[in-house]
Amino acid sequence: MNITLFGGSFNPPTLGHEIVLDQIFKLKLIPGLDEIWLLPEYQHSFAKNSSLVEVHHRLEMTKFLLQPQVKISTACLDQKMSGNTIDHIKFLQKQYPVNKFSFLMGSDNLKTFDLWPKWQRLLKLMVFYVYPRRGFAFKPLYPNMIPLIHPRQKITNISSTMVRKKLEHGENCADLLPQAVAGYIKQKRLFSADGHNWNKGSSAV
Repeated sequence: MNITLFGGSFNPPTLGHEIVLDQIFKLKLIPGLDEIWLLPEYQHSFAKNSSLVEVHHRLEMTKFLLQPQVKISTACLDQKMSGNTIDHIKFLQKQYPVNKFSFLMGSDNLKTFDLWPKWQRLLKLMVFYVYPRRGFAFKPLYPNMIPLIHPRQKITNISSTMVRKKLEHGENCADLLPQAVAGYIKQKRLFSADGHNWNKGSSAV
């Protein structure tokens, strides 16, 4: 099978994630694609773990992104792996040797890609597809990176960081989140240090 991996902390999954997944299949942006596997990280690779909500919450929220051709691989969570993409990829290639893997990332990650552990080795292991994010150019593009461009595609600048900051300040995020994710966040009172955003009548999401 031709599998594209879409890694991230999904802290939380946003409408931006949902749009990217929808556009890839609707516009057939990746030739011969069979499935996308969402790959939630167990921990960050860049010392941001204090901002992560518990693993089980992130996994439950990520499930709201599932579609017939969108699955979840819990390999990183089950193995409590580092946030280093090279470790994830090597593990999956060993577990599923008959699959052909590629990787999906946003153009906002390009400027720091050379900080990823063993990034040059990564580019030899598989193709990296780069989806545009508003405000972030396709620079730099390294060998074996393919920008995903279509005249009708939807492009946003929505990020998990943006959502968390708004929620922490009690701001409305309904237009930045899938409805099911927004409902889960409100029910579990996530992303608010002291819970004051979730008083009765709050409209944070």
